[in-house]
Amino acid sequence: MRLKFYLSLLVILCCVNVADAQLNAQVIGDAIDQGNNCYTITQDQEFQVGGVWYDNPIDFDTDFTIFYQNNFGSRDFGGADGMALVFKDNPTPILGDPGGGLGYSGITPSLTIEFDTFQNTDFGDPAGDHISIMRNGNPNHNSGDNLKGPVLANGTNPNIEDGIAYEVRIEWYASTNTLSVFFDCVERLTLIDDVKNSIFSGDDSVFFGFVGSTGGDTNIHEVCFNRVSFVDNLQLDDEVICENGSVQVDATIPSGNAYSWTPTNGVSDSNSPNPVLSPAVTTTYTVTISDVCGETTTEELTVTVKPLTTTEPVFNPVPPICEGDSLNPLPTTSVDQITGTWLPELNNSITTTYTFTPLATECAPETTLVIEVVSSIIPIFNSVDPVCPGEFLADLPATSNNGIVGIWIPAINNRLTTVYTFTPDSGQGCATSTTLEILITDPDIPTFNLIDPIDPICEGETLAELPTTSNEGITGSWLPALNNMVTTLYLFEPDPGQCASDNVSLEIQVISISQLSIDIDLSSEAFSENQVAVINVSGGTGAYEFQLNNGDWIEDNTFSHLQGCEEYEIRARETSGCSNIAAVNFRVLDYPKFFTPNGDFRNDSWNIECLKDQVGARISIYDRYGKMLASINPSRLGWDGTYNGAFMPTNDYWFRVEYLNKEGQPKVFTSNFTLKR
Repeated sequence: MRLKFYLSLLVILCCVNVADAQLNAQVIGDAIDQGNNCYTITQDQEFQVGGVWYDNPIDFDTDFTIFYQNNFGSRDFGGADGMALVFKDNPTPILGDPGGGLGYSGITPSLTIEFDTFQNTDFGDPAGDHISIMRNGNPNHNSGDNLKGPVLANGTNPNIEDGIAYEVRIEWYASTNTLSVFFDCVERLTLIDDVKNSIFSGDDSVFFGFVGSTGGDTNIHEVCFNRVSFVDNLQLDDEVICENGSVQVDATIPSGNAYSWTPTNGVSDSNSPNPVLSPAVTTTYTVTISDVCGETTTEELTVTVKPLTTTEPVFNPVPPICEGDSLNPLPTTSVDQITGTWLPELNNSITTTYTFTPLATECAPETTLVIEVVSSIIPIFNSVDPVCPGEFLADLPATSNNGIVGIWIPAINNRLTTVYTFTPDSGQGCATSTTLEILITDPDIPTFNLIDPIDPICEGETLAELPTTSNEGITGSWLPALNNMVTTLYLFEPDPGQCASDNVSLEIQVISISQLSIDIDLSSEAFSENQVAVINVSGGTGAYEFQLNNGDWIEDNTFSHLQGCEEYEIRARETSGCSNIAAVNFRVLDYPKFFTPNGDFRNDSWNIECLKDQVGARISIYDRYGKMLASINPSRLGWDGTYNGAFMPTNDYWFRVEYLNKEGQPKVFTSNFTLKR
């Protein structure tokens, strides 16, 4: 059974093994992460292309070796197309063309080691599965970008599509600019070329990845690898043990196949990668490690054997401390220069025995150290009852009930709740500070339901006495004396001996009696369809309410849609009620829209009665053709619907009225009305 071998990589950058860092894989395209550092690059399906790339840089000025394992599927006839290891100048994952492009075609600049399992005759492919080294993403072997090959991948079998996982090793030697390709532990290609400069323009950071593809023919393609390479990256640390002691070491590397330790003295298993070493004297051991291809590497380590000592480590004693005092860390090196650790952790609240354990390399016995913690003495004081703000508060005692003398801070404050700290005088053992809180209670706030609030009164109105006992039972008096002539702020003064607030006030508003006068502003034109009256008030506070013809009192000073020729009374008063009631009478100008001169003594004549008080007013009546039928005076009888003794028919008639407006200015108004028979 073929040994499964994972890809591993070692690159030395700035004198540090890349193998010691994490390789960061990024899967792209149709590739699938299988776990355990294995990836399916393509499935056995048509026209798939996938890859896995790493953002770890490689410098071609440094030697490196890459190991990995390829499985090219099991479909020989009709299988395609293969996989490739690609180096490019940036870490960004990318894919080239599928099919014969093997997933790398078009990636430039690049250096590619391809494993091609399909013969594309137009690319110059040989009949067998082959390896070649290509430049700048060009898979054509007939071009100048074919740097080396193609050669059969397996020198003994032209078919590698047999379901077997093949071992691949890529070696680069910077000093000779030599790139070697090993397939199944056999060197198949060697290229000598300064690829860093000829391909990558001297770039110190080149990045690698694996790509593969299928076309019309298919195969599964898989790659497995490990981030640690089989090169001499094993760095075994020297060890120190005590006489008759032992230490287990681990020389395991992922590609290690066989291990051999020399000398064998004190080695539990000379063929184990992680034996237990128990030398009687200081010994240098060498481990030889072989990989699956039979290549070896060696590493040394020295195990130093120290003699045992019975002398206990010596430490200076630690004086007793008071409970809660700070405790300095214990020294990790004894007076006699023995290094070790202490357990348990330091505890400043209880007496504790601490154990010092020397380091294993000290070969010395344990020792102990006791640190005594003395219990604290807490001063005891009687509590102080809460007091009201401003109430007398005596000084706190300077000696506690248990005889501890000290001082209190801050100074006594009878206005604010305060926490006072007692600090014992020095020289009283482990006496500790203590605190005492004196509560300054919030005073009760008197409330009075019957007077909260009191409605404003008019000047001179009777004012009831204010209650002298609050809802909470707090008694007191109001200042100043009641005054029904001017607005006054009254303060409630609690009687002595009550923890009550003196910041309770009540304002009683006294409104002066106002003398109002009003006038009417008819804001609409005479004979308007919407007659509007606006009431203007003089005197008072500006907060008024109005009444039209004994209707409801309202706060709107505008009345609209008033009927013409009717008498109106407007009244006004203060909303507070603290004023006279001012009144004014008026009427608005309007005219009848029709009349019925039929002898029933109702609407038998037409006139503008609103103008009857204007003796000089004149009204002229015309028919539809402009013929004047009558001239009437509003203060006399109106038109009876006749002309020269003849009855005029039902129709619309026009009139022209000359009158004086409310400012006494002459005006003319023309309109029409209807005669109905």
